[in-house]
Amino acid sequence: MKYAALVLMLAASAFAQDKPYSLKGFTVGESTLQDFKAQFRHCADNCSDKAVKKYGVPPKFAPFCSDDYPEARLTPGREDTSSAYTQAGLVYCQPYFPFEEQRGLQFTIADIPATTQFDFYQDKMYRVSATFYASRFTAMQEAFTGKYGTPSSITAVDYQNAFGAKFTGSVVTWDNNESTITLR
Repeated sequence: MKYAALVLMLAASAFAQDKPYSLKGFTVGESTLQDFKAQFRHCADNCSDKAVKKYGVPPKFAPFCSDDYPEARLTPGREDTSSAYTQAGLVYCQPYFPFEEQRGLQFTIADIPATTQFDFYQDKMYRVSATFYASRFTAMQEAFTGKYGTPSSITAVDYQNAFGAKFTGSVVTWDNNESTITLR
């Protein structure tokens, strides 16, 4: 099963006049952690009083963020705890818990299911990254071209998997001097 990736990042530019890219109403460099948590807040598990009484476990509320669930391995190195990152002002969030996907709740980009992470530094969103099935790459590229216009660049790259199979893929980039979207 092959995966493709999407990264939306803030690019520092002193003379930028363009507005940063946004995704589903979240804008890099502008959207806050509190806005994200408010939009995606929902009870994910043990939501009824009956479940709480039966299992003795309090409800779990999403979104799934490293500052609320420090042992969740949401950090870039998948460390056992995110406390050092949180102290430095870095918080990593997913709109849904991983187990919610089995219940049919899944974040989508252009109607394409994607495992998506929103990253915040000092309360501002600075990066969105997502993985999705490679078979949906063309559909994702077309959707982004429709929304953001012609890509700044398209580069062919060679890949090789762990079994030695080789294939050629694309790296598609949109850059507006304020933020960058990379689809690979």
